[in-house]
Amino acid sequence: MAEKEFLIIPMTDDSPEVRFDLKKGLIRIFGPSFPENPIEFYGQILKWLELNENSLKKLTIEFDYSILSSASNKMVFELFIKFENLINKGIDVRVKWYYSEYDEDMYDEGKNFKFSMKVPLELIKKEE
Repeated sequence: MAEKEFLIIPMTDDSPEVRFDLKKGLIRIFGPSFPENPIEFYGQILKWLELNENSLKKLTIEFDYSILSSASNKMVFELFIKFENLINKGIDVRVKWYYSEYDEDMYDEGKNFKFSMKVPLELIKKEE
């Protein structure tokens, strides 16, 4: 499969919107994440990263979840493993993890990724 400049997955009631702009090296994932099949949903992102990693020099990922199920969390962990692999290949990877000041669980999820993975992660409190 050839490189594609954009990957856009529309938001549904149970899955986040994904916007991946290859030229900008930017992935935005936002909204609720409790899809019926998280492996299939997040597998699309992993596959797209795999297909396009040779075009990346820098990658910024913005996570802004309203809800994150435990099954989705496991797949986000898989994304972080991929991000570590990209860093090992010399790609500058940075993560921005947005959370509401009222959502302690989402803050804790981001904090757990920050301290358990070797990927630069910035915790950002959303203005509300």
